[in-house]
Amino acid sequence: MTAPETPFRQRLLAEAVRMEEDRLGRLVEDPAAEARAREAGGDFEQRILRRAAGMELGRRLATSLENIRQVRSWLLVLVSVLAFLAGVGAAGGVFSQESEINILWALSALLGLQLLMLLLWGVLILYRPRGGGGLLGRAAMGVVHRLGRRLCRQPEAGVVLAAGVGLLRRDGLGKWIASSLTHGLWFLFSLGALLGSMFSLSVRQYDFVWGTTLLTENSFVALVAMLGAPAQALGWPVPDPAVVMASRIGEASPAGRELWSALLLSSLVFYGLLPRLLLTGLSVVLARRALRRLRLDTSLPGYARLSDRLGAPARSIGVLDPQPPDSGTVVPAARGRPGPVRGPVRLIGLELQRTDEHWPPRLPGVDWIPVGRADDRSQRRDVLAALRSWPDTEGVVLVLCSLARTPDRGAERFLAAVCEQSPVPVWAVLDEARLLRSRDIDPAARARQWQVAAGRAGLDYVLEAELDDPRHPGTRELANLLGQGGAPA
Repeated sequence: MTAPETPFRQRLLAEAVRMEEDRLGRLVEDPAAEARAREAGGDFEQRILRRAAGMELGRRLATSLENIRQVRSWLLVLVSVLAFLAGVGAAGGVFSQESEINILWALSALLGLQLLMLLLWGVLILYRPRGGGGLLGRAAMGVVHRLGRRLCRQPEAGVVLAAGVGLLRRDGLGKWIASSLTHGLWFLFSLGALLGSMFSLSVRQYDFVWGTTLLTENSFVALVAMLGAPAQALGWPVPDPAVVMASRIGEASPAGRELWSALLLSSLVFYGLLPRLLLTGLSVVLARRALRRLRLDTSLPGYARLSDRLGAPARSIGVLDPQPPDSGTVVPAARGRPGPVRGPVRLIGLELQRTDEHWPPRLPGVDWIPVGRADDRSQRRDVLAALRSWPDTEGVVLVLCSLARTPDRGAERFLAAVCEQSPVPVWAVLDEARLLRSRDIDPAARARQWQVAAGRAGLDYVLEAELDDPRHPGTRELANLLGQGGAPA
């Protein structure tokens, strides 16, 4: 059965489309979906959601999303059953073949670990408000994610899973979903421990004893009274001081069996079951609140490229006609070697020979934000729309140019438009010189042509590099300049 269309599912689908287009370095052409999105109206985010839902790519991603949802549901059922059985197993370990049960050991085995984890969860929520969520819940989410990737063989499954992880990191959504899982699984553990303990106490006879070396008798009596206070307030019987004193190891009192059993079971209810049930409900409420507040980050490059397509028509940036012969005046593009970049590094590919599988290129130590490929007029329009949508005043824009291409007037005008739209410095990185050597063309002569075009366009810096060769001097220089300023995409 197909899941209903929810706001989260719509945004997850749009996020998956964006990530796939970022991987390709270009927008996927679907004029019909874009036209329907514009005609439907609404704000920019609503048009993005309608475009994603109407695309052929969106429909393929939706199929993968449905398959992942089914796998996730079964995995969550499996994890829940395992948590319940773990509680039953813990109770079985406490009520083994021994006829005498040390009440302290029993309480520690059934409640100690989860109370410690509850304390750790509270500390993380208070002191790491952006993190937290519970180790158990995050571990369960990680297991579901990895198994979902392995079990769903569709090529789009990885994109959908990555998009889901990205959305869960926003507005505390992932934290509260992880908290819901954490407390829900501990609730099932406590329920299993409670039912297992009740079964064992119902079919066998046990004597409860206690012993301590460091605590005094009065201290232990006070501890038992404190543990039994919630149950006693509701009228449940708990051991009184006389029963406690008569239950030391070697002095088990048959009269205290029912009272100690009531203390054990009430402790499981008040310190295990109820707190986890209440915190599960609270986490679910906060997760739903975060879901209602969740919005797409339309400033991301993949969405910003759509601003012209889904809004007003874009203005022309010129045609790709040959560059006239140089007049002899060379305008230098580089104004001295710049210092290390502080802020995000945005990457644009201009008429590259790289395939989609090799975009964006990798540079050790640098994480850049791929804006997209600018191989034709529509893609250049999309890239400029993305640049206009960013308010950042720090960082740098890198235009990766192929030395295998001769710079024409259209490329020069595009570089000038990038400089005009960008509030931060614009650098040109001349790459793919290896392609020229195989064609017996001098890379230095081609680089000078790009230097002239970049200088006329007003770029701030031009650098030759071979990004596929980390030992190349230009590649090392670029890594040094960007290594301290790259921001994760």
